[in-house]
Amino acid sequence: MEKRIMLFFILLFLFAGGCGMSKESKNGKANQESLPETEAFKDEFTREFMKSTEETEEGYYTFESKTKGYTILFPKDAIVSTGDYEAVKDQFESLSFGEKRIDEKISYFIKLSYEDNSSTRDIDTKLKLLSNGVEYKGDYKKVVQGDYMIYSSDDGSGNPEYYYYLAYIKSAASDQAVRFTYFSNCIVEEKSCELITEKTEERINQILNSIKFKE
Repeated sequence: MEKRIMLFFILLFLFAGGCGMSKESKNGKANQESLPETEAFKDEFTREFMKSTEETEEGYYTFESKTKGYTILFPKDAIVSTGDYEAVKDQFESLSFGEKRIDEKISYFIKLSYEDNSSTRDIDTKLKLLSNGVEYKGDYKKVVQGDYMIYSSDDGSGNPEYYYYLAYIKSAASDQAVRFTYFSNCIVEEKSCELITEKTEERINQILNSIKFKE
């Protein structure tokens, strides 16, 4: 298996096992009794991104980038990886979040890379970077939604052991953009699972289409 695909499996393992993530509150920053009993708020690093303790939609909070560049719907039991976080002022931020879905017998994570600079106008280069992450060889379809252009992969990996979905979301009104990668596989202890289901598609569409840039 190629090194890049192995990297995704390592990230999935970290999310499933909880490695590299902060679980304990430090310095008494928040009153634990007043917080929702969800993984997003139990985890100290993750809750730093949550705009409110109230769900924006059922099962989702609103996540706000530390760059203040965008918001996105965030699953209530997902956790942001501390070890995978990187930011450069307000122009770049890269992070991953994910969770283990016992009911679906899968683990998944989503990687987001936000940029706000002129390089985002070079769509072909950004799509190549997105493809290289999972060695995707296919094409992208373009959809215009208001002031946003969304380029998404035509299909997944074609491998029964894992599934991925790629998208590039570009603002037509600014240089802001997000590279979006969804990656999932069966929970290790499960012999089989369905990686592409209505729940999978609903989750991807709900999160992807919720991205809003701060103009």
